[in-house]
Amino acid sequence: MLLDRRQDVELRDAVSSLRQMLSVAKDASTAYQDTLKTACELTHSPFGFIAKREIIDGSLELKVSHLCHNEVEATSVSEPLFLPLTPQVKLNFCNGAQLISQQDLTKLQGFFEGVERFKQMMAIPISDAHSIHGVLFLANAQTAYHTSLSMRLWPLITNCICIARIIDQRKNSTDQSPPQDSSTPNELYYLFEGVCPLSVVTVDHQLKIVRMNPRAEAIFGYNQNQIIGSHISTLLPERFTNEHHTQTFAYNPLAPPQHTSSPMIGRSYKGVAINFDVNKLQYVLKGKRHHILIMRDTTEIEIARAQHEDEVERFRILADLAPVGILQANSDWSGIYANDRWCEIAGRSMSDILELGWLSAIHPDHFHNVIEPLRTAISEGKEFKRECLFLKPNSEQTWVELHARPQISTNGDITGFIATILDSTFRHEAEDKLRELAEHDPLTGLANRAMFQHRLEHGLSRTHRHGSLALLCLDLDGFKNVNDTLGHDSGDELLIEVAKRLTKCVREEDTVARVGGDEFMILLEGLKDAQIAAEVSEKILNSLEPPCSINRQEVFISTSIGITFATKGDKNDSKSLMKQADMALYRAKHEGRNNYQYYSPDLERASQERLYLGNSLHHALQRTEFQVFYQFKSSLSTHKVTGFEAVLRWEHPRRGQLQPDQFIPILDESGLIVPVSRWLTHTSFMQHAKWKAKGLIEKDAKIAVNVSPRLLRDPYFIRGLANSIQDSKIDPTSVIIEITETALLEHSEQTTDALNGLKRIGVAISLDDFGTGFSSLTHLKRYPIDQIKIDRSFVQNLLKDSGDKAIVKAVIVLAKSLKLTVVAEGVEDKATLDYLASLNCDEYQGFYLNKPQPAEEIENLLLNGLQLAPSQADNSSK
Repeated sequence: MLLDRRQDVELRDAVSSLRQMLSVAKDASTAYQDTLKTACELTHSPFGFIAKREIIDGSLELKVSHLCHNEVEATSVSEPLFLPLTPQVKLNFCNGAQLISQQDLTKLQGFFEGVERFKQMMAIPISDAHSIHGVLFLANAQTAYHTSLSMRLWPLITNCICIARIIDQRKNSTDQSPPQDSSTPNELYYLFEGVCPLSVVTVDHQLKIVRMNPRAEAIFGYNQNQIIGSHISTLLPERFTNEHHTQTFAYNPLAPPQHTSSPMIGRSYKGVAINFDVNKLQYVLKGKRHHILIMRDTTEIEIARAQHEDEVERFRILADLAPVGILQANSDWSGIYANDRWCEIAGRSMSDILELGWLSAIHPDHFHNVIEPLRTAISEGKEFKRECLFLKPNSEQTWVELHARPQISTNGDITGFIATILDSTFRHEAEDKLRELAEHDPLTGLANRAMFQHRLEHGLSRTHRHGSLALLCLDLDGFKNVNDTLGHDSGDELLIEVAKRLTKCVREEDTVARVGGDEFMILLEGLKDAQIAAEVSEKILNSLEPPCSINRQEVFISTSIGITFATKGDKNDSKSLMKQADMALYRAKHEGRNNYQYYSPDLERASQERLYLGNSLHHALQRTEFQVFYQFKSSLSTHKVTGFEAVLRWEHPRRGQLQPDQFIPILDESGLIVPVSRWLTHTSFMQHAKWKAKGLIEKDAKIAVNVSPRLLRDPYFIRGLANSIQDSKIDPTSVIIEITETALLEHSEQTTDALNGLKRIGVAISLDDFGTGFSSLTHLKRYPIDQIKIDRSFVQNLLKDSGDKAIVKAVIVLAKSLKLTVVAEGVEDKATLDYLASLNCDEYQGFYLNKPQPAEEIENLLLNGLQLAPSQADNSSK
């Protein structure tokens, strides 16, 4: 087991202690006891003993003389105790240090009282240049023993032998003669030579070895008797022929005495190179020059130096290759080293970094928040970690992760610190981008729904201090038409332009968010007057009036706005407030778009009603709650029935019969209009076929069904309609499909394809509620329209309102010029009927003929000879 440097210090202290025993020790046994105890302590051996070498009857014996158990005081053994080993094994122990084999350990198990078992043991001979005195045994250390241990313990052992010999000589001298000088000069030299921790070799004028001290024997591995008479080159090989004669030991009478050492390389018995620092002394004996070589083994020092240089070089390479900047500062915080990466991140040269220049790289806003905690951590011997900004001379900012650790000397003093910086700018930018994506709409750059809701919740928490807030919910009117006609890229450009205009309409502290496809929300905080919300809404409506230039085309867009408020003391949360704004938006859409409406509890009740009806509608078709009612159409010229319009009624299990305007919009929004319309067309066609089969109606009588714009976009609409016609076996020319002007405003390819498909199967197309929408004359020319129905709003006051008269007259003239038939809706009296006849209107329908009735009642009317009389209005002419 190799001893570390700390143990070497302990070894020197132990040798020093043994030397002091010269003046106090009474006998040699004391020296052996202290040597044994010290050896056990230095090697952490729980058990050790010394066996003296004796020759009994010509046989070599090893007699145990001293014991040391658990590193306490060593004791001498009074009773004869001989090791039970073979003579050859004993001889081997005396010749050199060695580990004891398991076979020999087995023989020693139980030999010593109090020692249960030997796990390992090492034997080290106690010898000098003259003889072998005994063997030192060490046992059961936690770490493995190694033969090199004997070389380390050799100074301890040689001092023990020397002290024991001197004590014995002093004792004999005291017993036999009066006091004399303790030693001659030669004896003093031999004493020095024996205890000297350095290797001492004496060579004669022929450079042959004449003496070698125990330390040299231990270092080189030669016994003095083996090496005496050999040339010094055996221990110190020459680099070239006669190097020692001509240079190393050459005589120069003019040269001053040598006080410095020279490095030389020796070679051990096993051929191992050993580094020495050698001091040479010359003296003359019997007229011949002799040399004394005092050699200090520097092998470990050289190894340590080489390792240190390797470590320094390794650190330099790692520092250059490391992706982090590295700085070393002394106790005054003066930079004494920085790698290239530190300079690169800091944007400064090495000369600017060293001393206190490295501090200038820390951003002024972060300086005190970094330096003071760093100073505290280093002074307390703790690590320091902090993220901060570095500022380069060109004003470029760099985020870094600063990590510092104090340098602490062996005596516990803080000698400085080493710091590293890692450029975290990219991570910060990535986090900013992720935060931007998480909180903002990627298309417009506005806040997204999550961010808006967070801002809204924050605003609600501050209403008691900062006043009321308003929430505006916006939806673009006709945006889908832009997407369908110009494409999604153009739609995106339009959204970006709208976002810019909305942002200009609000204050900097307000929040504008895009929360859906074409849906926006605006948060106005700190309102002292509710009128501000109206003013902002007016600004928004006005800002959207100018057309947007999209792909070199002018696009007009408007918006509907719903407004709600949160005031101090309100208990509304963000979700309920957004729901209220959405209800107000729905009301604005219903009121004709391009306007703003406020939330009221009535809106919430209406919304709840819509939700209730919407849920009920999902089951109405299955539960056969829908009914088809029919209203006659009659010719103004022949006064005969020309056909029927099939209209939908809903017999709600709790609310009773509901009119179309109460549930048709909900059907359209939910998409249920598609299956319900299929059922309506199929049912009405089958009924029409029955009446024809019974001869109750003319062969050319028509059946008209109104379909929603959504149904026209259904890819299976034409096929389903054709199947219903085929199943009912009616002539396609007896079918009229009524559409609203809204369907024509969409200009979609699907709508155009659907209308053309209707014409292909022979179905007529009627434009319902003409004059109430925003269709243009171009639509009448572009699409295959066969019939125009004048809306009842123009017919009801026809005789009293000159404007209505002009409109109805113009529509009839227009229709005739385009060869279209005209149907007037909502006729309720004979005077109106006569006036329409004077204008050459083709057909009419209304309460003057009949109110919409179920099939059974219509059939009874037909069976009774078509005696149709006006009926009381039931809130609808259909």
